[in-house]
Amino acid sequence: MANGNSFVIRGGNELFGKVDLHGAKNAVLPMLAAALLTKEEVIIEDCPHITDIDNMVELLREVGGEVFVEGRKIRVRGQARTNKISSRLEKTMRSSMFMLGALIATVGEVRLSLPGGCNIGARPLDIHIDGLSKLGAVCEERDGTVICHAKKLVGAKILLRYPSVGATENLILASVLAKGKTTLINCAREPEIVSLVELLRKMGAKIRGEGTSVMEIEGVDELGGASITPVADRIVAGTYLSALAITGGELVLRGANKKDLRTTLSAIGNVEAYADGIALHARAKRPRENEWLFEQVACDLTTGPYPLFATDMQPLLCAVKCFSSGTTVVRETVFENRFSHLREMQKLGANVRIEGDVAYLSKGDLHPGEMVANDLRGCAGLSVFAMGIEGESRVVGTKYVDRGYENFEENFKNIGCDILRE
Repeated sequence: MANGNSFVIRGGNELFGKVDLHGAKNAVLPMLAAALLTKEEVIIEDCPHITDIDNMVELLREVGGEVFVEGRKIRVRGQARTNKISSRLEKTMRSSMFMLGALIATVGEVRLSLPGGCNIGARPLDIHIDGLSKLGAVCEERDGTVICHAKKLVGAKILLRYPSVGATENLILASVLAKGKTTLINCAREPEIVSLVELLRKMGAKIRGEGTSVMEIEGVDELGGASITPVADRIVAGTYLSALAITGGELVLRGANKKDLRTTLSAIGNVEAYADGIALHARAKRPRENEWLFEQVACDLTTGPYPLFATDMQPLLCAVKCFSSGTTVVRETVFENRFSHLREMQKLGANVRIEGDVAYLSKGDLHPGEMVANDLRGCAGLSVFAMGIEGESRVVGTKYVDRGYENFEENFKNIGCDILRE
């Protein structure tokens, strides 16, 4: 992993070439937690080399799992044996929350410091805790620590007040070894959840309804080993599509699933794309006097649970729409503090107005400059934004992008971007 904390980007280059997409970060992380549910070996292929995965591997080792990283393959062997987790690792990443479901199902107790991650708003664990309580766990929050214990878990009917991805995945992990049937109502439907269920089913879990708002899990006595290749990372794919929309050019995204990207492509608007079964071919005309292959138009957009527009794509879409002559309206309904990137884009001339959870944005008189990232997707959005501005810009905060993108600058450099980490 590179050590520099800034990207220096000289914008204005078209992007051409092929990109291989790795497995989705948001699928691999819960899969690693799921591997603790069995004593047998679980193999996850095509994992990205990112810091969130590195930290999750450390977490698994701390609770007793044997973990072997072999290139993009991660092998996990051995059920969890302890509930002790380093608070340093917990606070580094939000995905330590998956230890709630995995550990309560195996060792029967977990003490977890409130998880960290990106500063994009409050992300409480109340939906997780409510669901685990219905399965028979006794849970409480005390002095910044979540404490859960259970002698046994029993299936239950659980209505989620919001289709939280993390809570849905956590409750799946907890219920696959519970006694009896669990029904999750108003659960999340993301492709990464479908991918997680595919692994668990290979391990012997009995699950129905993934990809819908109601799932049924019949608990089993034990799970076995399995091997899985997770779904490709749709947010990484959307990042390349956003950059292409701004710069023009032609890209082939190998492994991309066009179905998972339909809301992104629809919102971006000026990228022509077709799938050949194993890759997504996308192109956009280089902007000249505001003329595009497909007109770069403003839009009204609201983020929400899948299949609505993903909140993780919001900073990337904002970058794209800051090159539109019309006014785009973005309503952020998932996280209340996810517009910090817009204030940075404003420094470089973007027309931005923020009113609570709604942002209004259009092009303005753009010029190069320095921007500071405060979160993972914000850093990606600022970098993509800089790629469309003639001259040299700097994006500070590369530590964030390393959490979710493998070799961000090298991969963009390989398709024509003038980008350097320093």
